[in-house]
Amino acid sequence: MENFGEFVVNHWVLWILFFGLLAFLIGSILSAGLGGATMVNTTQAIQLVNQKKGVFVDTRDKAAFAKEHIADSLNMPLSTFTEASTSLKDTSKPVIIVPTIGQTTTTAVKQLQTLGVSEIYVLKGGINTWKDAKLPLFN
Repeated sequence: MENFGEFVVNHWVLWILFFGLLAFLIGSILSAGLGGATMVNTTQAIQLVNQKKGVFVDTRDKAAFAKEHIADSLNMPLSTFTEASTSLKDTSKPVIIVPTIGQTTTTAVKQLQTLGVSEIYVLKGGINTWKDAKLPLFN
């Protein structure tokens, strides 16, 4: 410990990289919460739909949704999410947001919260996780 100060001075670039990576890691962990939503995998998402009558909300554009989508999912593209969110009839049911590849969906989460949806989930990895699990898609 007596040479710690000397080590820091001699290797200042390493310390800058260390604190930069640490800040990035902390930021990633904090943003993973998505402002009130919980990340779920495909198994958990299916259980939410089967046991609690949850609803899949696909945030991809209309063309991608028309090509393939999860059965009985609602299409609410992020570009028009505010207007499309009025099509969500029962806000007491859990909502599972299905993004393209798991990108952050904080806008959708905040909009669903303003509508009164209390249980909001995000499918980890998005529609690609669903495909990777070899689960059915419809067109």
